Amino acid sequence: MSLEFFLVVFLALGLGGVVKGAIGLGLPIVSIPVLAAFLGVPHALAVIMVPLVVTNAWQIRQYRAERPDAPFLVPLVVSGLVGIVLGTWALTTLPVDVLSLTLASIVTLYIATILLKPSVTLSPRAGLRIAPVAGLVGGALQGATGISAPVTVTFIHAMRLTRGPFIFAVSVMFLAFALVQAVALAVAGVLTPVRLVEGVLALVPIALGMPLGNALARRLSRRAFERLIVAILAVMALRLFQTGLGL
Repeated sequence: MSLEFFLVVFLALGLGGVVKGAIGLGLPIVSIPVLAAFLGVPHALAVIMVPLVVTNAWQIRQYRAERPDAPFLVPLVVSGLVGIVLGTWALTTLPVDVLSLTLASIVTLYIATILLKPSVTLSPRAGLRIAPVAGLVGGALQGATGISAPVTVTFIHAMRLTRGPFIFAVSVMFLAFALVQAVALAVAGVLTPVRLVEGVLALVPIALGMPLGNALARRLSRRAFERLIVAILAVMALRLFQTGLGL
């Protein structure tokens, strides 16, 4: 493997670690577009699997005392697991350019979500009704692109949980998604032993990036940090659009 490959992986995952250290989530939405722009979507998803499992399991342990009363979480996760199977099938059958354009569109949607800051609030009853749909759509996006946040995190945010319960709920969902997706990718031949080792090595830059994110969060305002992330994601989305359109 070339030096460029290792540098791209190291920087992309380190940046994802910075974001996760600062706000408690965001590893896939930052790392996968960068990795996919250079390695392709399937390879990017395979590399990110181990870090997703480890970091979300750690956050569940960290916030276990703040476990929320969130009945919507079960239907959200269960339907999401079904969506992951469908999304993984799409990952292994759709052309690379279609996957790149899909991922670029999702990143663009996520940027719009950050900029518009929707203030939708769902009641517990409405959350239970919508959770299966949000889970299915989010799971399908997770399986095909590795990113479900524009749908699932926006949905959970609309339930208006406080920070600790919110991070716990999101971590439970992402851990369940990652475990099932890892199995689906292995069965589909995408998650190979070599890529599994790459995922283990990917923990190094993430572990280095998370403390830096914590430090930056204390120095930068939330608004300034969000603008920086949006700028990075916009560049990656443009690159993915170029790849998908063959420009």
